[in-house]
Amino acid sequence: PIDPGEAMTNIGIRPLSPALGAEITGIDLREEITDEQFALIEQAWYDHLVILIRNQEITIDQQRAFSARFGPLSIRSRKRGATPEAAEYGGDVMLVTNVRKDGKPIGSLPDGEMMFHSDTPYFERPCKATVLYAIEVPSHGGNTLFGNSYKAAETLPDEIKRKLDGLKAMQVYEHGTMIKLKDRYDRENFPHYAHPIFRRHSESGKSSLFVSELMTEEIIGLPSDESDRILQLLFAHQRKSELIYEHVWQPGDLIIWDNRCTIHARTDFPSEERRMLRRLTIQDDHPVLPGEAPPSS
Repeated sequence: PIDPGEAMTNIGIRPLSPALGAEITGIDLREEITDEQFALIEQAWYDHLVILIRNQEITIDQQRAFSARFGPLSIRSRKRGATPEAAEYGGDVMLVTNVRKDGKPIGSLPDGEMMFHSDTPYFERPCKATVLYAIEVPSHGGNTLFGNSYKAAETLPDEIKRKLDGLKAMQVYEHGTMIKLKDRYDRENFPHYAHPIFRRHSESGKSSLFVSELMTEEIIGLPSDESDRILQLLFAHQRKSELIYEHVWQPGDLIIWDNRCTIHARTDFPSEERRMLRRLTIQDDHPVLPGEAPPSS
């Protein structure tokens, strides 16, 4: 256990909901955070899966410095090219915004709601964490729903757990899709990868339900109709209110969530109101089945 010394007495941890999430108070990300302070923050993150730090006025470099304490930052794949406004931040930044210039969005995922998903599960090495900082938010809507994938796995019926034990699911994503409107994605032109349905967390050792309604296409090894039926059951299970925390954004909010054990979605918001958030992601190892050792790097 960490002994909170004198330098850490101002740090507070307040749970945000019974499902998951905690607010960290007493931290200014413009100032240097000691190793002891960060150890408390990191442990709160492991315990609560999502942590919030409010009322921050930070530059992208200050956001990078804090984020890099959790691990190496990921460089985004930009096959389609970045807008000048997004590119000026560097290759590790995504602007999540509906702001437009000359009628064209200056960032990504501009308008409307977005289905539940984790970030980058369609890669062999999905990102470990996402750090999102709110710059501008609408008067209402644009909330982020976070789901606890540990609890989702724990509370599945035993027969479903047995059925899916050791199986993998194919994760596929077509760039920019926010609501899935078809049964099959284009695997020829977009990234896809099969990962364990029950993913073991490298730090906690616990198993999470690693599927999502936006990006999981099929359960490998099951007939198509059975795969579809079980996936719909899993997606409905993940949406249960007792597994969810809904975050109402304020400017200056910084949230970091653990993509290994959470999913998230976005609610709709007025398209005529500006919304801009700045996103970084953190690299991770390959997901493994419960009980397996992580692969050597």
